[in-house]
Amino acid sequence: MTPPATKAATPSSSSSDDARKPGVASNAEMRAFLEQNQDASKIVIVDARNPDFSVEPSDELYGSIRGKFPIADCGTEKRPNALNAPFDRTKKALSGSNVDILQTFEKDRAIITHCGGGGRGQKSKEWLEKEGFTNVVNGGGPQVSELWDMFGHL
Repeated sequence: MTPPATKAATPSSSSSDDARKPGVASNAEMRAFLEQNQDASKIVIVDARNPDFSVEPSDELYGSIRGKFPIADCGTEKRPNALNAPFDRTKKALSGSNVDILQTFEKDRAIITHCGGGGRGQKSKEWLEKEGFTNVVNGGGPQVSELWDMFGHL
């Protein structure tokens, strides 16, 4: 008997759990994270997208000023809990001045990382965990609409 084929996780704009990039939270995991960290004002959102679209051209789709979810909204009333700290693929680390702000937070602070679809969000989560942060989840990003609807306004 041949075992049933399994569906591989593939990058997609689909919001289905099985179509997400590796490491992106499931809907149930995100709901549990948000329930565990009920004071939404204390949740930090780390937007790992790069505002320099010559470095990360795909970030322009959602992240430009003309995009549906501009990076420039980080820290504004539209996304008050969001800090833009681009994930630098060369250095394999978060970058920018907001990294210094992140380092001032307590290590158990609730943090949701994201990029466009979750790849750099996962790398950012792993980097934060190496830095000692213990309460981090990868929210994927605007391309993972079900998760984005849960935290994108923070």
